[in-house]
Amino acid sequence: MNQSYQAAPLFSGYKNFFLWVPLLFTGFYFFPLSMIWHQLTELEIVVSFIAYFAFIAGYIQAQKCTQHNIHYYLFGLTVISVAATTLNPGTCALFPYIAFLVGYYYSYKRGAPWLLFILVAIGFSAWAFNLIELYFLLPAYIATIPNYFFGTMTRSTLQQEHAKEQSQQHNKQLATIAERERIARDLHDLLGHTLSSIVLKAELANKLGKAGQIDAALDEIEQVADITRTTLSEVRAAVSGYKTKDINAELLKMHNLLIDKGFNVEGALTFKGLTAKAESTILLIIKEATTNIIRHSQGKNVQLYVAQQADKLTLKIANDGPLSKATSGNGLTGIEERVSELGGQFQLQREQGFALELEFDKRIFQL
Repeated sequence: MNQSYQAAPLFSGYKNFFLWVPLLFTGFYFFPLSMIWHQLTELEIVVSFIAYFAFIAGYIQAQKCTQHNIHYYLFGLTVISVAATTLNPGTCALFPYIAFLVGYYYSYKRGAPWLLFILVAIGFSAWAFNLIELYFLLPAYIATIPNYFFGTMTRSTLQQEHAKEQSQQHNKQLATIAERERIARDLHDLLGHTLSSIVLKAELANKLGKAGQIDAALDEIEQVADITRTTLSEVRAAVSGYKTKDINAELLKMHNLLIDKGFNVEGALTFKGLTAKAESTILLIIKEATTNIIRHSQGKNVQLYVAQQADKLTLKIANDGPLSKATSGNGLTGIEERVSELGGQFQLQREQGFALELEFDKRIFQL
């Protein structure tokens, strides 16, 4: 394990149920208390409950703190557990939670002394309060040691996820740099020689004009115009290629997102030759539809279909399960408005699932 890795607050790495569900096992704290209830005074019973809730509050806060100040919580929780043992041997259910925090926040080297401290605290509690019986020592030790290693496993899992995210981010940065270099190289290859030719011909036309060779000068100027028109066309084609790649890259991300969320995806979406406005608007429409399926769909299969002709584009996104809340609040009204902006037609079918069908005419294509 990487010793330099700093464990983030546990609460930030897991969903809420990982914080609350394990606390159900602290209910064992009350089993011994219920058996000695009649031996305690009202004040002792109240203090026993206060100690329990103080421990729970401290444990929850400990999961939200950083590695730099976790030792305060570890020490405080151990003190609460030892002190509460004077009234209730059910504290054997609390010590394992402290061990889990130790395993998560500290490496083996730094966590071992803390684990030993907790084990000694358990033994001290048993000796000081005459609890040298199996019903206290055995459950406490059996639960505490495995919980420590469960904490280390949790730490290792989050560390691997962190390393994976860092690697993905690094790969994205490298891909961005490579793309910028490619664009710069393409522009240099495309414009470098052409602009040099334009400069030379323009200078030549200027000299010919001054020398009185008007026809020759006009011929050079005409060639400059031809070169410029050709270059302009090539630049537009190159920019269009970049834009097409960008929109299809975004569509691929949405496609992969559906798969990552557990959907079976059939078909794919690709576009070419759309106007800038059509690209951005259709991307927003598809993103909204994809988000609706992920958040609200009760099905598992998604069909993607696109048919692009010279004067028409048809798009269909279907899911075999109905949306749990297929209302305008899901953005369906926004989708319809965007389709209308492009002069398209919008159809929403809810029979045997959910299907969004869109059709656009030639106005969305580049001239």
